[in-house]
Amino acid sequence: MKKKMLKAAICAAVTVAFAVPAFANPFADVPANHWAYDAVNKLAASGIVDGYGDGTFKGDKTMTRYEMAQIISKSMNKVSTVDQKVIIDKLAAEFGTELNSLGVKVDGIQKQLDNQIKLTGDARVRYNDNAAAGVDETTYRARLNVAGKISDNSKINVRLSTGDANSVDEIGTMAVDRINVQTKLLGLDTTIGKQDLTLGKGLLYDTSEVSSAPITGVKVKAGNLMAAVDNSGDSQLQAFEYKANILGKTITADYMNVKDGDEYAALSTDVNLAGKKIAVEYAQNLSQDANAFKVGTDILGAQVSYIDYEANALAGTKSVFSFGDKTIDDKGFQVVYTKNLAKNANIVFDYKNLDVAGDQTRVTLNTKF
Repeated sequence: MKKKMLKAAICAAVTVAFAVPAFANPFADVPANHWAYDAVNKLAASGIVDGYGDGTFKGDKTMTRYEMAQIISKSMNKVSTVDQKVIIDKLAAEFGTELNSLGVKVDGIQKQLDNQIKLTGDARVRYNDNAAAGVDETTYRARLNVAGKISDNSKINVRLSTGDANSVDEIGTMAVDRINVQTKLLGLDTTIGKQDLTLGKGLLYDTSEVSSAPITGVKVKAGNLMAAVDNSGDSQLQAFEYKANILGKTITADYMNVKDGDEYAALSTDVNLAGKKIAVEYAQNLSQDANAFKVGTDILGAQVSYIDYEANALAGTKSVFSFGDKTIDDKGFQVVYTKNLAKNANIVFDYKNLDVAGDQTRVTLNTKF
């Protein structure tokens, strides 16, 4: 690739990646009516290009590899998102020799990102229809995630949420619904604070299905073993999970006991049947000898599952939009289809049909930023 073409390409790429307010054009040889005026202006305003000593840009001059390396080096200091890092990583790999000669360490990009506070978020519009429960509604929600590094082995995670509102005008101020610290204690991966917990594939316990509140406690991982303790409110529990490889299959075994409640156990794995991967889960309430199972697979791009449970076999229910009331016998199927609309947006169609709980339809539009 010719250097002139490469120069034009990187100007365009970096301009998109590092959008900054433009100021007066500092280069005499780039007139305001030039096709590259805005790109060059923003590159100069961001400090990525300096031009030459005579006040010119010399866009028609063949660039040396060292000049290109200098641009990449300055761009590294502007990296603030993963997308920007992907662009600079590709260029850094191509010009690694020249960057090293300039004393620039390529791995500094990742360290810079790791040391920053990262902001991500999502917005959701959801339509719920559950005739048996008399619900037909559209709700709105926004969330903001904040992650910050405390030390080389620790970081803090905070999530703020508006909660569900019945209209955009009713969206209130954000409240903290998740806050935890991830660190290493005695060499073990440890998470302390308000956090989510999923056991196995989620049949036995999943905070998004069992309760609107997260667990508040400690979760520790050591290799294939995980232990979690929740000491908050009425949902106090202890849970253990172990993953083992048996005959080439990963088998996940779970155990959970609820304070002043029942004990539960579960097994889950994936099996191949007629060329299809089938997700299989089995759960049992050990205290009441009640059983539940769920099987699911991908059919024509949709996730299709069948569930059958006896009363009290599972830990509980979040709402009428989960798999029904867990205190009674029920069974039925679920079809979930997800369609990506754009890089950071998708729509999810979720339909359930249960013998007792009846038909449930949910359509969710998710946007991440």
